[in-house]
Order: sequence, then structure tokens, then C-alpha cells
Amino acid sequence: MKAVYFRIGAAALALAFISSPAAAYIGPGLGLGAIGAVLGSIAAVFMVILGLIWYPFKIMLRKMRGGKDDAPAAAETSASATEQAAPAANLETKEDAQ
Repeated sequence: MKAVYFRIGAAALALAFISSPAAAYIGPGLGLGAIGAVLGSIAAVFMVILGLIWYPFKIMLRKMRGGKDDAPAAAETSASATEQAAPAANLETKEDAQ
């Protein structure tokens, strides 16, 4: 079985070296686009790895510091939303005024 893989690999390598060069032109637009796509893909993979490492680390730090209580911030947000909605409830439409 190893001999078969060796022969296939040797044939592929021989074809790669025997082939003639392509008479093709890659313009600056395509070249820069390809470079941008590769760099963007590398940055995306890096950010995913960083996010997977940073989020558990952030939770661990929060637990070590005693944790932050987010409940008061949520209570303030809901109170301000209620205060903003109350004046809208008192508005009359043209049909109610007549």
C-alpha cells in the first residue's frame, strides 16, 4: 500500500516539475484583492482564537475579583425606559380630542 502512495506522489511531483510556466498576468487589483482576502482570513482565525481564550479568562478574572453585580445597572435601564414610555401613553390622538 505504501508503494502505491509513493508512486502517486512521485508522479504528481514529476508532473509539477515537468509542466511549462503559465503565460498569465495577475494585475494589481487581483493581486491586492488576493492579499487582502488572505490577510482577512488570517485575522478572522486569530480573532476567533483570541475570543475563545479571552472570554473564559475574563470570567475567571471576574470571579477572582469577587464579581461585578450587574443587577443595579439593569434596574436603572428599566426605570429609564419606563419614564420614557410614560409620556407617550398620555398623548391624545386627533380622534380622541374631537
